[in-house]
Amino acid sequence: MNEHFKSILVPVDGSAGSSRAAAYAADLARAVDCPVTLLFVYHPDPNRVMGMVGLTRERIEEISKEAGAKIFASAREAMGEGSFEIEERVIWGEPREEILAEADKREALIVMGRRGLGQMKELMVGSVSAGVLHTSKRPVTIVN
Repeated sequence: MNEHFKSILVPVDGSAGSSRAAAYAADLARAVDCPVTLLFVYHPDPNRVMGMVGLTRERIEEISKEAGAKIFASAREAMGEGSFEIEERVIWGEPREEILAEADKREALIVMGRRGLGQMKELMVGSVSAGVLHTSKRPVTIVN
């Protein structure tokens, strides 16, 4: 551990950027001996939700957990073997808000990819990454 953070939070979405961030976070976790939390924030787009109208809340939660499992497997593969604790969390909500809340709760360093799989991609930094970077009270590392 160190004086700046107690853990590392890695928001993941299955993108190449989040895999690079996971690999970077794993190297850092090994170096400073702290736990890593992989966070998948399920935020379905409105068009997809309309197609889920007939599904129960339980079924939609099951779908989000299945998506999270695939995303976590990809992130763990990028992280390689490690002697550090890894926790996986699936949360429903708005990604920026949930990432910030989770980082505050865990006193975490946020390590995230520059751009993810969001519908609206900005040229330099993705909208979620930019929002986290500009509003976080916790330290943030953006991985290219």
